[in-house]
Amino acid sequence: MSELIGLRGVTVLTGGHEAIADVDLSVPEGASTVIMGPSGCGKSTLLKVAAGLMPPDRGAVLLRGEDLDGFSEQRMREFRGTNGFVFQDGALWENKTIFDNLALPLQVHHPDLGPGEIGRRVARMLERGGLSDSPALRPAQLSGGERKIASFLRAAIVEPTIVFLDEPTRSIDYRMAERITAMIRDLKLRGCTILVVTHDARLASGIADRLVVLEAGRVLAEGPFDEVKRSTDERVHSVLARVLGEIASFDTDLLALLDGDRGS
Repeated sequence: MSELIGLRGVTVLTGGHEAIADVDLSVPEGASTVIMGPSGCGKSTLLKVAAGLMPPDRGAVLLRGEDLDGFSEQRMREFRGTNGFVFQDGALWENKTIFDNLALPLQVHHPDLGPGEIGRRVARMLERGGLSDSPALRPAQLSGGERKIASFLRAAIVEPTIVFLDEPTRSIDYRMAERITAMIRDLKLRGCTILVVTHDARLASGIADRLVVLEAGRVLAEGPFDEVKRSTDERVHSVLARVLGEIASFDTDLLALLDGDRGS
């Protein structure tokens, strides 16, 4: 698979320390790459840098080999119009209805679409996410799981070629997590490139082609999911066990969690 996004020696300084340090990472086009690591290790920062939302202090972020730092304003708008970002807290516009939240990316990135077509597309997305009864509601009127779904639908409505997801199933119930996982799988089947930060073993096992293990802002391991999860490196095993909240033996519990429902 060809590289879609590449990080080369990327470092981000936050509060005088390195949130991520000298990171090299390749995100293959059409693949699902999962980033796992303990809280505070720099996962969300790495995701924002890869998406072009946060410039690195050192290093380069490449899109098909071209440095984002050299992109014109127009080129950057085009890039952002072809990707979607799901923030950990949803980041919905609180003063707008759910309909308006979903309509906004279409209005910004597809100004040629008329109100009727935008309305039809929003209605289809709301039905897909099980929120057909919620277009006139504000985010505060939704449950935490429904807000996560609305945020995902807003990212997916532009039919992105790449989607960035920050803990899309965290702090929501099993039913909502399964609904989001199913929608992510649907994007994967359509050939969308996926880069996701998660603590969710079930989500990782269900979608991951590649696994990146991060600790203290540095990449400990990256590669095919089935290879990295069976790494004999004690540091990698320790980080995965901490992330999954398990005191697990390498041969049994940890692998069982990460094996999940592969292929279903």
